[in-house]
Amino acid sequence: MENKLRSEAEQQAHEHSCKLLLNCYIRELALEKADDIRINPNTLTYAVAFQASGVKVTGQLSYYSAMGEHEYLSMESGGETVHYRNLVRWITSELIGDGEQGANSGQHGMLKSAVEMKSSVKVDIAQPLGESTNRVEVAYARDFAQKVDNSVGNLTLYIEQAAGLDIRDYRTSEQSLLVGHPFHPFPKNSKGFSEQEVQKYSPELRTSFQLCYIAVRQDVYMQEWVDDEAMMDLHELLRSHVQPILKEKSEMYGLLPVHPWQYAYISRLAEIQHYFQDEKLILLGSAGPTVYPTSSVRTVYVPAWNCNIKLSLNMQITNMIRTNSAEQMRRTLDASKYVSQHDCFGAEPNTYIAYETGVATCAFEDEELTSLFTIAYRPIEFDPANTYVLSSLVEAPLPGLRSRLVTMLGGGRDIAERWLDRYLACSLLPIVRATGEKGIHFEAHLQNTLVTLKDGMPVGFIVRDLEGVSVDEELISEQDHAASDLLFYSREKAWARTSYYFIVNHLGSLIHVLARDVNVPEEHFWKQVRDALVEELEQTGNEYVQHLLTTEAFLAKQNLVSCLRGISQTPAYVPVSNPMKRIGSEVRGSCGIQG
Repeated sequence: MENKLRSEAEQQAHEHSCKLLLNCYIRELALEKADDIRINPNTLTYAVAFQASGVKVTGQLSYYSAMGEHEYLSMESGGETVHYRNLVRWITSELIGDGEQGANSGQHGMLKSAVEMKSSVKVDIAQPLGESTNRVEVAYARDFAQKVDNSVGNLTLYIEQAAGLDIRDYRTSEQSLLVGHPFHPFPKNSKGFSEQEVQKYSPELRTSFQLCYIAVRQDVYMQEWVDDEAMMDLHELLRSHVQPILKEKSEMYGLLPVHPWQYAYISRLAEIQHYFQDEKLILLGSAGPTVYPTSSVRTVYVPAWNCNIKLSLNMQITNMIRTNSAEQMRRTLDASKYVSQHDCFGAEPNTYIAYETGVATCAFEDEELTSLFTIAYRPIEFDPANTYVLSSLVEAPLPGLRSRLVTMLGGGRDIAERWLDRYLACSLLPIVRATGEKGIHFEAHLQNTLVTLKDGMPVGFIVRDLEGVSVDEELISEQDHAASDLLFYSREKAWARTSYYFIVNHLGSLIHVLARDVNVPEEHFWKQVRDALVEELEQTGNEYVQHLLTTEAFLAKQNLVSCLRGISQTPAYVPVSNPMKRIGSEVRGSCGIQG
């Protein structure tokens, strides 16, 4: 029975990974390789030719997605079922074979026209958030394949051990994101964890542990809080553990919480051994309350202290090293202060922000060394018994089943429509109002947003991880300029973030699972979004709402291409057709805008 279960888990992980890889490839290369990618929404058939390898992948879809999140019934090549490793090889060969020619070399005009606003605001960017190069090095291709393998191995383990576990509250929702990002080629990669460490520290396996702590002498210790009331006194909270070790020297030190994996890593670093010898750093071991790793792996939930702590973890989660740089933490605190001072959602009764209130670290001269120790505090100010991470609600307890959200709602179309109406009222509409009125933009993707439910219906929407906040530089005062230059972006770059993270990433996947699970086209729910935006436009004349309704396309991140080309820090983007533009040929609002 155990072997059979393992086989089933492997099969499900394999099929899901094939879906991810092909969906990423189709979305990201559809413009560049239009002659090689064919999808027929009427017959639910598809064919993708990989010219460099001389193969064609064909099959049947079980669901056609307007936003590209297709579901597959079959995936074959040459009469045989496709293996994910074959897909990896064919994709990398195709991109290596492209040399210097690719999607962005001949698409500049298309990208510009695709994202122009039909108003006074224009997004006129060929690569809005990053630079792209089309060369794929062999080393990147090899690294890519290893990360896909790692992700598939982890996913197999999660399906085998944790699939079907219920979601009861905030904590269990944080620990239920089994498959992760639907448009990332290796969403469950955790390169750096051994097999034993995956078992010990993966949130998907409902793990928990104690943090470790380091005492840092005050001349090396640094902390900053948004205000005195936000400060956490770890000395008091950990007195029974710390006092016997530090004794009369206790006041000479600040305390830093550290992930156990990071603690072992830091302890071995040659660069800081003299800090231990001089007692500038003292290792205190594990202590304190039980913590629970959340969906980001390195952020932990501490129920006893009613907070989350964003830790540093010097390893790859998906494709990024998860340490906290000085610039990231500066942005985080400045964003917390700015958004709070400008009362961002003050007029919205059901929309909230989870603020980062403090940062602590060591003041080393080497900034990379400092980033290994840096942490941020985020208090819990919502009801953890009834609040859930959005990304876990849109997932199914097992690949191929209905989403947890639609199961929770009972599976009917009418209730799904009512749920979405309530949700848009406390999420999308407040976000576009904050953008239009205050120039504040959020990276509100599915994993960065929470929803509080009452009787299954949304009564609160919460945005978190303020490092992603950006502010329209045209809407700031001279006094604000002095606060932080890191927050301020051109209008088009700030808006490109909001439209990608909330419209494409967030609403795209939410609407996909609602539509798929109640068996209607995604356009059914996009029309609902469009109707809400048309009403908002009539009332406010908000130019960003106007853009959402009338732009030909939104820009979506090319995760697969960016990972393969080694540009994940400054990823490339590709236009994705706007379903709301297709639904209605005309948009009438107070601005007299024609769609």
